[in-house]
Amino acid sequence: MKSLNNQRGMALLLVLIVVALLSALVIEFSFSTLVDLRAVETFRDRTKAYSLARGGVEAARKILQEDKNKFDHPSEFWGSPLANIPAGDGDVSISITDLTGRMNINYVADNRGNPLPGYHRFVALCEDILLVDRLQAQELADSLVYWFNQDKNRPSPDDPYYASLSPPYQRRGRKLTTIDELTLIKGFDRERFEKLKPYLRVVGDEQINLNTASATVLTAWQFSAAEGHVVIVFDPLDIAAIVDYRQHSPYEKLQDLAFAEGIGERWPAAWLQNSIGVSGQIYQVASRGRVNQGSRYANAIVSKQENELLSLKVE
Repeated sequence: MKSLNNQRGMALLLVLIVVALLSALVIEFSFSTLVDLRAVETFRDRTKAYSLARGGVEAARKILQEDKNKFDHPSEFWGSPLANIPAGDGDVSISITDLTGRMNINYVADNRGNPLPGYHRFVALCEDILLVDRLQAQELADSLVYWFNQDKNRPSPDDPYYASLSPPYQRRGRKLTTIDELTLIKGFDRERFEKLKPYLRVVGDEQINLNTASATVLTAWQFSAAEGHVVIVFDPLDIAAIVDYRQHSPYEKLQDLAFAEGIGERWPAAWLQNSIGVSGQIYQVASRGRVNQGSRYANAIVSKQENELLSLKVE
């Protein structure tokens, strides 16, 4: 009888072990299935979010094309961010920034290594933003001049620096195609780059938009002649008055500058002719598409006049 009970006990133990193993297998299978299902759902949501983010860029282009007046000011519809707009199974957020208010760094010099009026403007900008002296600012501007020179058979003073790096590389001998390329150039470490980045661009022509340029850029823009021949028309108080006026009313034409407090008819002498305007040319579009927990981000550069997509990056 005792032997029979032992056999029954062993059988029960084996059954319990088998049940436990089967339960573990079922749980593992269920968990694996759930993980796979979540992965599929996440992939589906991110795919949809990509389409929404990409669609946000196209919507921004349409918004810019609908802006038909002769000036561009952040108080217009394009200047107001659109947040969490319902679209399909999710939502999309869009923001548009006029890059024309920034200094085009490619106009510091031509492709033969000759300084342009942008050279002196960039020197003034570096002095103000980086808090460096004139000599240090000129060294940074010179690094750009050398980088742009397409004649690589003619050595530049910076070539030994690039050859000493690990890994070494050569100067490009061309204008910048992305603003991030600035970090490759001698003197522009990450800290300096981050400080200068909000004031610079590398696309479009030279002209800046009076309605969106910062006080810092407007001040530096007066430095358009050789050193010793610069006439500063507007002091910091004048620049502040120019910026303050546009907080209340856009500059619809350049002549409206005369209405800013204390400016009057002095404004034509401050900047080179055709170097400033009241409209935007180049815009940055940031778009986020979101479906459930899946989000994708699109960043694009758009030419308003040609309605051309100059660059697109989706993350």
